[in-house]
Amino acid sequence: MTFENVKEFLESEAGKASEVTAYLQGLNPLTVARVQEYIDKTPEGKSWVDSVRDKHLQKGLETWKTNNLESLLNDEIKKRFPQKDEKELEVEKLRAEIEKMKHEKQRESLTNKAIKIATEKSLPIELVDFFIGADEQTTVSNVKVFEDTFSQYVQKTVEQRLKGDGYVPPKDNDGKQGNLESLSMEEYIKARSK
Repeated sequence: MTFENVKEFLESEAGKASEVTAYLQGLNPLTVARVQEYIDKTPEGKSWVDSVRDKHLQKGLETWKTNNLESLLNDEIKKRFPQKDEKELEVEKLRAEIEKMKHEKQRESLTNKAIKIATEKSLPIELVDFFIGADEQTTVSNVKVFEDTFSQYVQKTVEQRLKGDGYVPPKDNDGKQGNLESLSMEEYIKARSK
């Protein structure tokens, strides 16, 4: 019998019988060493083992996340942002109120200072709220800027009035300026209406 005859027999129905297959597998049994050799020496073996490892790793990671991750996150959050008890919350609330009172007191003091300066310099007191700054120096500076601007405005307005529609006393018959004190009320009204 030749190798070709044996090959034909194995490929036939009779050769595929369980007895023949069992005999052939007994000649070359499947062992761990043979599987390891297949994995190490063939790209198909390496690829197959990597895919099996990935499946198991992914499943293990999902199980770990389900069992442990939430508790670890909660522990870390508590460690970084500890819960405040009622006493700490009350202390924070009191501190905020004290800061608010200090701010109001400072604002009141600055308002009084601005009113005092505005009164001394004859500035409109109604505008004092616009002068108040973060501190006394800023408030005084704001009042000074307002004073300068306000006085310049008043000066320009006065100059415009004097240039434009100012009163010119009437002239005497000889062409000289008349004296207002010497005019009667009727003469003053006539002179003014001209």
